[in-house]
Amino acid sequence: MNAAQIHLALNHAPLFLSIIGGVILILGMIKKNESFKNLSLYFLIAAALFTVPVFLTGEGTEELVENLPGVNETAIEEHENMAKISLIIISITGAISLLAIFLKKNTKMAKLLFTGALLLSLSSFGFMAQTAHLGGLIRHSELQNGNSTNTNPNEKDASGMEIKEQEKDDDD
Repeated sequence: MNAAQIHLALNHAPLFLSIIGGVILILGMIKKNESFKNLSLYFLIAAALFTVPVFLTGEGTEELVENLPGVNETAIEEHENMAKISLIIISITGAISLLAIFLKKNTKMAKLLFTGALLLSLSSFGFMAQTAHLGGLIRHSELQNGNSTNTNPNEKDASGMEIKEQEKDDDD
């Protein structure tokens, strides 16, 4: 497996683990269910752990795709910058969650840590979602301008004319 395959295989895990962890934590706090709260912390720690290989394979993935046709170099830089911020936030979320597991017996501290983990999990989800969106802009031109692009030279327009032929007629 190369860096791009690993990056693509794992890149959505932190996004979904952070929101699932946050939702389970909300349920645990509302229902005062310790099992839900503990489970949520493990989801948030897993989100942080999955972020590490995703981030570390980013540079190798960039090297593999940056010269391919249709790749947006500006989007790569924006994605990379947002990924750095996301890594920091989700790492802090994981650390707070780990700390909450060890200090859950201390009720005052645990309440503060659970609240912090919840807020950070939602923040992690937001930043990871933006990072994922920017990653999609790197190669998906249909996301860049909201319109799908026509890359098949033999496709026909609404009138049934081949687009190549229509373009020739427009030039005359």
